[in-house]
Amino acid sequence: MPLIGADQTFALSAVIMLTVAFGLWAESRPWGQKIGGPLVLLAISMTLANLGVIPYAAPVYDQIAGLLVPMAIPLLIMRADFRTIFVESGTMFLVFLIAAAATFIGALAGVWLIDMGPLEAQIAGTVTSSYIGGSLNFVATAEAVGIRDSSIYVAALSADAVGAVFFLVMLMLMPAVRFIRDSLPSKFIGAAGVPQPVEADAADTPAAQPFNLRQAANGLAVSLAVCAVSAALTSALQFDSLFILVVTALSVLVANFARPIVRHVASEFELGTLLMYIFFVAIGAGANLAEVLGAAFPILLFIVVMVLVHLALMVAVGRWLKLDLAEVMIASNACILGPAPAAALAASKGWRPLVTPGILVGMFGYAIATFIGIGLTALLN
Repeated sequence: MPLIGADQTFALSAVIMLTVAFGLWAESRPWGQKIGGPLVLLAISMTLANLGVIPYAAPVYDQIAGLLVPMAIPLLIMRADFRTIFVESGTMFLVFLIAAAATFIGALAGVWLIDMGPLEAQIAGTVTSSYIGGSLNFVATAEAVGIRDSSIYVAALSADAVGAVFFLVMLMLMPAVRFIRDSLPSKFIGAAGVPQPVEADAADTPAAQPFNLRQAANGLAVSLAVCAVSAALTSALQFDSLFILVVTALSVLVANFARPIVRHVASEFELGTLLMYIFFVAIGAGANLAEVLGAAFPILLFIVVMVLVHLALMVAVGRWLKLDLAEVMIASNACILGPAPAAALAASKGWRPLVTPGILVGMFGYAIATFIGIGLTALLN
């Protein structure tokens, strides 16, 4: 019997939000930035559940999964305007497409080499969507392909986070390898692999926007409207299992064909991130620690294979097409880790002209990754 019962909704909600608040605080600390907010949240909620503080299952967990996840999708991809991406990302867009294809091929190699059990196709599709888009796509794809076991879910998400650290280490080592530097000459990286800061116009560095309550409310209204239309469509067509896919598709349409509406929305990405973090706490609470540890290892091996194939193909194709190593690194980062880490890497290296393109192609990844993940699952099945 847990200390906090499944029917104690307010007490459970308080624990969930306290955990989210701690996770957000952790992300502001050096150790938290290395681990990542989602993994911190999963670890805390899983520990609390396995110690008997909170229950493994509760109505509030189901409500979070049923309401907050669909709401987060439109909020997180509302800026995925393809016209802006095509025009402003330049050659980075082509490099990102190569990175996405390399991830897909790496996933096929991983499935061929590693046995992940009866849910192999679903796990491979879900992780692949995450490594082309981000956590949003992981959650959306897992829901769409039917991963319901919390232990498998958390094992995949934990392996996903650890694999991301492995990828980042390998990525940062690339400029130190002479063969890679010689194969992919870069105006941003010196002969010894040392980053060369490049000045940029003010337009190359996106400015932070202050929180606007009215425009944030507009974003929530648009998100709920997209979810309502998606629910009506899937119900009318009797395809309820496609709800998340329809939400994603309609969100992309809004981002590209409802720009006058999107202009009146602000702080939507922060709101979407908050909703996803609440969900991570809820899903972590439903996981059995022993089962997670047992299931995570083969998934991590799959991710290692996928990442190594991804990086090898990026170097090979980059050498053939005479791509810039810095652009390859930022596009690969945007693909595997998402727009924010890509922008952070570009800024930290002094590659200011690559900050905005990294964000734009990362947003494009959010828009397409769920479809790719579901497609891979169907292919493997």
